[in-house]
This record gives sequence, structure tokens and C-alpha cells, in this order.
Amino acid sequence: MSFGFESASAASIAIDSDSGWPVLSTGEFRQMRRIPEFYDEATLADSLNRSVAEVQQQLISVDMTDMDVDFFTNASMSDSLIPEFTDKQTSIYRGAVYARSHADLVGYFSTVDQKQTDKNDEQPKQLLAQSNRFVRLLLGLGRTGVHSL
Repeated sequence: MSFGFESASAASIAIDSDSGWPVLSTGEFRQMRRIPEFYDEATLADSLNRSVAEVQQQLISVDMTDMDVDFFTNASMSDSLIPEFTDKQTSIYRGAVYARSHADLVGYFSTVDQKQTDKNDEQPKQLLAQSNRFVRLLLGLGRTGVHSL
């Protein structure tokens, strides 16, 4: 006899499928970040869309004129400033977006779960730091440092 929650699985929602950037999905996000099925698919999609916009803005807005590295470290750029990622870079981009979205949703998860712990205060910071490390990696930057003052 099982007392575990089992809900009907909702259809995965594709994120950013027409932009030229790597396509992500709520199903993949659930799987990679171990998000339970009882969280609303539309809520996950909204968070992923916000995170995609934030990561893309970070990547595009970097002033590359003062940097000694190639933009996106060997990714080729089209005229529209959308990089053509290698498989490895797509994986890093996915990690940046999913970590940022997970940080965005931690508060939502804790209110749904009704758990209040000190861990919930630190987890978003750690996830955002992880996302920022991935963005820096895509830009060819080290873990720390300032590229413009």
C-alpha cells in the first residue's frame, strides 16, 4: 500500500522555441531539478521564461570590447546576437537557466510544502550563485573578477 502522491502528469511546455536560443522545457526542468509533479506546469513555465530572459540579457549585455576572450568562448554568433552553442555550451546554458528558475521558485515550493527552515533562506542565494557561475563560464570568465568598472 502506497501513501505517496501521484497526480496525472501535465504536458511539458516548451520554452523559447522560436527565438533561436536553445529550447528548454518544463518537463526537462522537472527531471533535472527533481521538481515534483504536483507543482503547476504554467507556474514552472512562467518562472523559466523569466529566467531565460534574465540569462539572455546577461549574456548579450556584456561589453566585450574590453575583454580578451572570444564571445561565448568559441560559440559562433549570428547577426542577431544569438549564439550558436556547442552541445557543451547548451548544457551550461541550460544549467544557468534552470538554477535561476529553481531559485525563483524556492519560495513558492516552501509555501506549498508548508516547511519553514533556515535552509530556505540560503538556498536561493546558492542557486543564483550557481547560475552566475554558469553564465561566467559561457563568457569565458573565471569564477570571480570584474570585467568592467
